[in-house]
Amino acid sequence: MEMSEFLALANTNCMSVFLICIKNRCGELSGNIVNFYLKEPVAFCGILDMALKIDILCTRLSRPMATTEMRFLDEHMRKTYEKQMLNQVYAPLKTCSDIQEMDKFMSLAAKAYETLVIEIHQRQFSSMQGRMKGACQKGKFVSFRSALELMRMLRGYEYIRNEKITKRQ
Repeated sequence: MEMSEFLALANTNCMSVFLICIKNRCGELSGNIVNFYLKEPVAFCGILDMALKIDILCTRLSRPMATTEMRFLDEHMRKTYEKQMLNQVYAPLKTCSDIQEMDKFMSLAAKAYETLVIEIHQRQFSSMQGRMKGACQKGKFVSFRSALELMRMLRGYEYIRNEKITKRQ
């Protein structure tokens, strides 16, 4: 990500913009999810883990608000989820009402093998809608209509990326 793009991202007042710092060159995507209202990055391992954590962060940051309540197989599963994922005591998440220092995030982005920007515009129909930008789209935003569609796009990117690395070796 170029410095001008990073500065533009830092100057947005949007809590639902996430910088995905990918650590590994090949294999399943893993790294950190960064948001300018989080005091610390959130680690993820795999596409599913990343999508679920972005949804949890949106819930915790209250941006954008979900239009439907989450459904579970039974009440015990609901309580377990709320205890593990949404409760600050069990899963501390250090948020801040002010935008954080950009230098800390610049170093994370600089150390990353690749960065993606994921913007969540809405959370309707028990899913996420938004757009994603990164080198895999040649710097252009690509919209997604659901978390499943986002994960499918990322799986395709992961496959192409691994294939290129295998051919080089």
